[in-house]
Amino acid sequence: MTPWTFLKTSLAALALTACATAPVPASGGSDIALSPGVGWVANNPEWGAEAEKVYALASDYVEEIAATREPNTWAVALDIDETVLNNVEYQIRREAVGGGFTPESWHAWTAEKAATLVPGAKPFLEKVNALGGHIALVTNRSDTEQLWTEENLAAVGLERNEDFRVLLTRARPDGPSDKTERYELVTAMLAAQGYPGVEVVAYVGDNRKDRPEPINPDDKFFCINQGEMYGTPCAKLPAPVMAQ
Repeated sequence: MTPWTFLKTSLAALALTACATAPVPASGGSDIALSPGVGWVANNPEWGAEAEKVYALASDYVEEIAATREPNTWAVALDIDETVLNNVEYQIRREAVGGGFTPESWHAWTAEKAATLVPGAKPFLEKVNALGGHIALVTNRSDTEQLWTEENLAAVGLERNEDFRVLLTRARPDGPSDKTERYELVTAMLAAQGYPGVEVVAYVGDNRKDRPEPINPDDKFFCINQGEMYGTPCAKLPAPVMAQ
């Protein structure tokens, strides 16, 4: 066995062990050959700068909304993964062992509650709340992962009631990945909490399906460029992301 072969084998074994136990360090300085999208999110400061630009555009928009609406009458719906929480460490681990997404590995990752914040997400949520809006999080994470998700959000400084009022997950094993019906529940859930007549005025996500379907061209949609890691991305590298 050559030294290079031994090194690659050792790295793969270490990553596989880490997936089952403790988090591994981010791979910024490792010899793992990451896919272009994962490498961009993991190692290129441009990714964070683009995410902050998208959130700045969304912030400008909600300021306009707040100037014309009464408090507690409007809301913004956001996806979670690669929109609020950054899971690039999960992708690094999977690529380190030559694997892709699996429900089992994802479930183990969510149990760690180790995802980090997407740059710009927390200031945006704080602004919406300060301006009198509500935040709803609509995700394809499983209902069995909801508690871990809330604990992960709390770990990065985002608390239920203070930062978001609604969190809707996907029922497993048969719940549809299309989130349209869950988006439609947002206003009803806010009404049940004492806020009737709320309108969702914008959507924020990381792929083109992070808004209700069929797509209404009048919906305000802001999309984070997540390096084409999941779903149908809104931009291809290295194109800048703009509000749609």
